[in-house]
Amino acid sequence: MISTLTLAAFAAASIGAQDVVESAEARDPDLTLAEKPLVRIGALDGPLEYIFGDVTGAIRLDDGSFVVVDEQSDNVRRYDANGRHLWTNGREGDGPGEYRGLRLLRNCPGAAVTVFDWVQDRITQLDLDGNVVDTRTLNSIGVNPYGEPACSTDGRLVFTPWPEDRRSVLERTVGEQWRWRVSLRVAVTDSVTVLQSGIPGAERTRISRGSVMPSYWGRSMVLAAVDTGVWFGTSDDYELQHLDWTGRVTRTARWLGPDLAVTDQQVDRYRDYLSGLDRYSDREGRRRFEREVWPERRAYLPERFPAYESLLALPDGGIWIRTYRWRAPGEKLHLLDRDGVWLRRLTMPGGFVLLDAGRDWVLVRQRDAFGVPAVALYELVETDR
Repeated sequence: MISTLTLAAFAAASIGAQDVVESAEARDPDLTLAEKPLVRIGALDGPLEYIFGDVTGAIRLDDGSFVVVDEQSDNVRRYDANGRHLWTNGREGDGPGEYRGLRLLRNCPGAAVTVFDWVQDRITQLDLDGNVVDTRTLNSIGVNPYGEPACSTDGRLVFTPWPEDRRSVLERTVGEQWRWRVSLRVAVTDSVTVLQSGIPGAERTRISRGSVMPSYWGRSMVLAAVDTGVWFGTSDDYELQHLDWTGRVTRTARWLGPDLAVTDQQVDRYRDYLSGLDRYSDREGRRRFEREVWPERRAYLPERFPAYESLLALPDGGIWIRTYRWRAPGEKLHLLDRDGVWLRRLTMPGGFVLLDAGRDWVLVRQRDAFGVPAVALYELVETDR
């Protein structure tokens, strides 16, 4: 059953009192990663349970252990707090405990581990020993997520369905860029409620009569579920809005961030990255890059970066915000408290990808000199601004 807030009801709810939290300076000192990781899991060779092919998610459990999903091997693995392998669950397939596309959902109640299979739109819950305790196909409860859903700590599932205006693709001209319109919905048992619709979603470019693709450095809507509702933003600027479970905007958070204008230096860095890929390493590849690839890429690059690319909710209601990765060589994150107050920023080295985090630690994916992925836990330390 799907219930929808009427436009009039939503407008009336939105006009009500809301807090606007504007932060000019971080309240707490800046952070960076400690010099060495506390734990690192991953190896070039040795036992298979320590070798990763494509890490698409990892979380740190309350007891300090880690769960890592590897999409290349289609399995879920758990390691103790010291990085020792405990168990492996899963293989490729369609049955219980079998997967085709692996992600991990955070803060979901009812089981130790919640796995989202994005290919089959299915959620699988595992206990601490790796046993399957529940498997649900999301379509059966009216959930058809576009991207990853998010759990609130009280058991709600927040998601964005497939865009509302996909048919408008046929009306676009070659070279045109636009944003899909999407809605925010929440599922509780077998009921789905629309919290807000008509939100600017992912940016798309029609590059030929028969081809549409995500825009290079394109904006998108991001979300995070907390106990009081949903934080979301369209990545146009350093701003997020908080919706309560009735769809009413209760808070708007704004903070300072770096200039979003795309500079020549950033374009040159992107060009160097692309031209260094293996597919362009020989003479013919370099010629093709200069003649065909780069002119098209350059033509479609925007004048402004997105302000951020994802949100990570903490159990206490705080939010880590990932600044758009191509804006700077290293990755910068901002921490807001549960009320939307900007607390501090974190700078991570280039090449590190955030997987999970707390107030004083991060779990990241990194690669060695041979490109082999590993998962590492780092303590956060204060740094001079």
